[in-house]
Amino acid sequence: MNDRSHRSAHPRGREAEEFAAVYLRAHGYRIRETNVRFRGGEIDIVAEDGATLAFVEVRARRPSVYGGPEESIGTLKQQRMHRAAEEYLARHHADADRPSRIDVVAIELDRDGRPASVDLIRNALE
Repeated sequence: MNDRSHRSAHPRGREAEEFAAVYLRAHGYRIRETNVRFRGGEIDIVAEDGATLAFVEVRARRPSVYGGPEESIGTLKQQRMHRAAEEYLARHHADADRPSRIDVVAIELDRDGRPASVDLIRNALE
């Protein structure tokens, strides 16, 4: 990946996360935080879905032979997501006893990089 493509991908990722936050709000989620970073991991969106704390991973990509956005979450990324969620709960003691889960917002982009479809996958990783 050259430096130019890296720079152009970052704003696209931020736009996807903003789109996902609007989508989640429309589906009853209350956004608490975005882009929560820990050593070795990040949580794109921390939200509440009723009494449940949802750690949301946002994935956006154009259709490809390699599958949809949700299929781009490999084993290493899943491990990092679990560790980040555990770290969040360890730092926020009041939330430690709440039910929690990891959701994925999978955004398929059109040729111009705009959202064409979105899929909310609740409890995507157990």
